Amino acid sequence: MNITFDKIDDLNAMVVINLEKADYSEKVDKELRRIQKNATMKGFRPGKAPLDMVKRLYGKSVLAEKIQQATSDALNQYIQDNKLDILGYPITSENTPSDIDIENNDSFSFAFDLGMAPAFELDFSAKDKLEHFIISVGDKEIDEDIEYARKRYGKLEEVEKAEAEDIIYANLTELNENGELLDGGIVEKPVSMVASLVEDKKTQKALLGSQRGAEMTVNIQKLFNGNEGVISSSLGIAREGVNDLNPNFKLVITDIKRRTFAELNEDYFKEVFGPADYPKTEAEYRERIKSNLENYYRNEADLWIDYQIGHLLMEKHKIQLPDAFLKRWLLATKAEHYNAENIEEKYAEEKSALMRRLVIDKIAEKYELKPAQEAILQEARTYYMGMYRQYGMNINPEDGFLDETIKKRMAEREFVTQMADRVIYRMAYDKVKETVTPKEKKVNVEDYFKHVNEHKHEHGE
Repeated sequence: MNITFDKIDDLNAMVVINLEKADYSEKVDKELRRIQKNATMKGFRPGKAPLDMVKRLYGKSVLAEKIQQATSDALNQYIQDNKLDILGYPITSENTPSDIDIENNDSFSFAFDLGMAPAFELDFSAKDKLEHFIISVGDKEIDEDIEYARKRYGKLEEVEKAEAEDIIYANLTELNENGELLDGGIVEKPVSMVASLVEDKKTQKALLGSQRGAEMTVNIQKLFNGNEGVISSSLGIAREGVNDLNPNFKLVITDIKRRTFAELNEDYFKEVFGPADYPKTEAEYRERIKSNLENYYRNEADLWIDYQIGHLLMEKHKIQLPDAFLKRWLLATKAEHYNAENIEEKYAEEKSALMRRLVIDKIAEKYELKPAQEAILQEARTYYMGMYRQYGMNINPEDGFLDETIKKRMAEREFVTQMADRVIYRMAYDKVKETVTPKEKKVNVEDYFKHVNEHKHEHGE
């Protein structure tokens, strides 16, 4: 076997592997004899078919399999032995053809293109400054949070006439072009809506002030703001069928309910905070809300630092990548996601993520960051707690169900790798945070979000 390495430039290389008969013949013979022992062929007892017959039937497929295996093993070993830092995985060369004529030759040549990881130095220091916001919480934020909570814990009461924020319950029936019941159409489908959310002013005006039992003709697209997903789920039909609906529907209001604000009393405080530790007065309640909001905005400020770290690392590390190779690699290995039409757009996302990954790996290497098993388990716990909250599920961190779920997932290598990566990212960002200089700025909530939104708008985010 002969292997040659050709460095085309700093980011691209080619490896050619030349196989001779001696490199694979023993493995081919061994596999054919194994097949012979298990083969059942007409005219011969099981395992007694002549080896020549087995070779005629299976020889070429076995040969192809074994030379591919020998080549793959040799390529992997060469990369490992020579400590080649590659991106993706080698793919068949587009400039140097491989020679794999198993019909006429017993020596073969395989040529592979390699994408090489770029060499670069880390560039961040105490000279780099990041904004660290100290966000003050005022009466406005406290009042808004209390109003939201009181509305959330309030009760729904039936009312006579619909106002902007009331929930209107109605039945919808599909009409034909003559304004009559459509044969085979949707009939008396129960739906609900809020007038203030209807964008079409004429439809909104018709709903406002309406009473139980009122009838009207509405355009289904205007009623649900042309949102196919909302229309399909509200009417219980496939999304693909939305465009086939007749536009006009008869709407009959069956009920109108208004959410009232919960009273600020002991029962409400217990419901919100639990019976063990709840505020006893309105003043204590406001202080508790203020403390919760301050914790929330401290976390917001920390997230903004993380956001800035991400920008800093990308701005200060202008990494070059073997773009042409990586596009070919994605097309070849992930054909279910990438094609000639979307590769340019999707590659931009892949490139950004890969560049960030290279910088994170460099930081981890320099500072010898390694995730401990306990940190990976904690990250898995954080991951699932966040996922449950996203779906509106309040799970106790000590819940046995949570422990059992994590235990099962930790048996999966891919999941463990995913959690370990998250820990490494956190450790790397913390290392950057320790190194750079925070510049404190005191702002109120409104100015904080104004600053963040302006920055993201400036960067097209």
